[in-house]
Amino acid sequence: MKCCCFTGNRPARFPWGSDESAPECERLKAHISAEVERLVCDGYGHFITGMAQGADTFCAEAVLSAKSRYPHITLECAVPCPEQTRGWDVNAVNRYKRILDKADAVVTLSPHYTRGCMMKRNAYMVSRADFVLAVWDGEKRGGTFNTLEKARRDNKDMRIVSF
Repeated sequence: MKCCCFTGNRPARFPWGSDESAPECERLKAHISAEVERLVCDGYGHFITGMAQGADTFCAEAVLSAKSRYPHITLECAVPCPEQTRGWDVNAVNRYKRILDKADAVVTLSPHYTRGCMMKRNAYMVSRADFVLAVWDGEKRGGTFNTLEKARRDNKDMRIVSF
């Protein structure tokens, strides 16, 4: 089964911030859902998300929604460390837990937070993926940029969704 992983910006990088009711955010979520649908139709059946707030969450929810139409697809949550949600508000933590509960697999990459655990998670996802779908603002710094650079070095197919 072909595998796709997701990478993308956090809410702080979105023009609308955390306001998911903003029309721009709703359009981005619809675009992500259409991309997931296209990938499923192209034979992708396993999806990996890094479970960060923002794009990772939107992508995970798009896969979970698509599972109602394509029950054969699977969602894997690549959690960098058990403390990933430290400092998140209660609604974000509850959303995170709901996704983990519905996932087909959860992999925790580090037993505790380290400076490199997010990069380790990103490398894990790219190494397993045939395709990388990125939600990226084009800024040449940060985790999404570094993940895309690894995907380029590893000759992975990818698509960038801009916002």
